[in-house]
Amino acid sequence: MKTCPACEEEKNNDNERFCMSCGLDLDKSKSPSNAENLQTPNQETDESIKENETDDNTKVSNISTGKLVFPDKAVFAIDDSQRLVGLADLRKHTKQEPNLISRSHFTIYKKNEKYFIRDGVTNVQNKASKNNTSVNGEELTGDEHELENGDKILVSDVEMLFEV
Repeated sequence: MKTCPACEEEKNNDNERFCMSCGLDLDKSKSPSNAENLQTPNQETDESIKENETDDNTKVSNISTGKLVFPDKAVFAIDDSQRLVGLADLRKHTKQEPNLISRSHFTIYKKNEKYFIRDGVTNVQNKASKNNTSVNGEELTGDEHELENGDKILVSDVEMLFEV
């Protein structure tokens, strides 16, 4: 039996490639997963803040990194690669039917020092999620939407906060 690192489902046979519960690729989950990008509140990584020392040995933060803050205050850092957020990430936060959240619900990414979100778009697909994503109460269309500090992202009944 394989245990899924994302949803902790224990009913996956050893020969299963994908989790029977959340759809995570179990073969790829041996490498660092999205779950490992989750941080607890007040936890910082080298990627979230890079510091340089000035001539007087004062540390100065010169790069800010975007992050999603989940309802339980867990933090998901957004680095320079695309990040897909879906059922595996949001299942534990919803009080509604999990099938209202797509496996590939939205993609969040950094481009030209700005952050963007697209509903259902990934490197391998360009299909809107079945139940949509909204930012500050406005449903996303197929176009990318620039995120700003404090934006509220809603998927089903799960509200996340975007911070820079």
